[in-house]
Amino acid sequence: MKKSLLALAAIAAVSGSAFAQSSVTIYGRIDQGIAQYSEAVKNIEVRSASANRLGFRGVEELGGGLKAFFQIEHRFDADTGTANQVFWDGKSFVGLRSNFGDFYIGREDNPAYALSQSIADPFGTDTVAQNTTILNGRGIATTRYANSLNYRGTFGGFTVGAQIAERASATEQAVPGSGIKAQQVGNDRPYSIAANYIGGPVTVGVGFENPANDNAKWTTVNAAYDLRVVKLIGLFGFGNDNSDNKRRGYILGLTAPIGSGELKASYGWLQQKAVNTDVKTNLDKQFGIGYHYALSKRTTLYTDLVHERNDAVRAAGSQLKKTGWDLGIKHNF
Repeated sequence: MKKSLLALAAIAAVSGSAFAQSSVTIYGRIDQGIAQYSEAVKNIEVRSASANRLGFRGVEELGGGLKAFFQIEHRFDADTGTANQVFWDGKSFVGLRSNFGDFYIGREDNPAYALSQSIADPFGTDTVAQNTTILNGRGIATTRYANSLNYRGTFGGFTVGAQIAERASATEQAVPGSGIKAQQVGNDRPYSIAANYIGGPVTVGVGFENPANDNAKWTTVNAAYDLRVVKLIGLFGFGNDNSDNKRRGYILGLTAPIGSGELKASYGWLQQKAVNTDVKTNLDKQFGIGYHYALSKRTTLYTDLVHERNDAVRAAGSQLKKTGWDLGIKHNF
């Protein structure tokens, strides 16, 4: 009996030592509100201004400055409880971390989105006022890729990233729940590189994405300066779609602390010039403003307004709403 107890104690000691060198964090977000979207028919509905999520991330010390890490993130509709078709839609990867950076494999945001595009949107690509269609050149780029090899490294104020993903066939794309993006269907492997610098009040960055399609490519250059009373933000994007039409766009924005909340505002524009005719089309032209009030470090009340006037909305006449708005509450845990 004593030998058994001693054996159990030894196992517990070893296990405790292993667990002490590793950690797992559970996190998530619940976001719900009512909204009317622009570029949509009249329909006031219960919606999420940002993606609802439940995630797990962990790190294990391996010794010699080496760590193993993972992250998986589920996405769902909080108003219905319905899971996304791709269950781990947000993230799903595992890798190794060292003094030279992170090397990992799986489903992850591409560096151009993470290090240049998303941080140049005062709304963080959330709410009805988000600038996502301008940030990605109206569908040239994408947020994340499945089947990808990734590298991220931070050295002082500089962060660099690179990603290359597996090329997917149309058959693979058609498999329900595969997580394959349309941009992965083509003749090349999609890849992305990006870098940014954050030092004091200054942020600058650049990102480039080349989807699997033949001619499509998208580059963004972003900068911001924080004056404390207001943070000024700018982005310029340029590239080609798969038909080789040229696209150019920019975003000018700001955030400003007011009381316990933050004022957000932006103006964005995206134009296309046809490759053969030089005909110009306004793919997006929008102004957005919002106020996000922090009830605590984790809970935020928000309201936003956006007005869009592009050629597609004009052509639809009164069928599509030019103005969108939302009012909701967001809790992070």
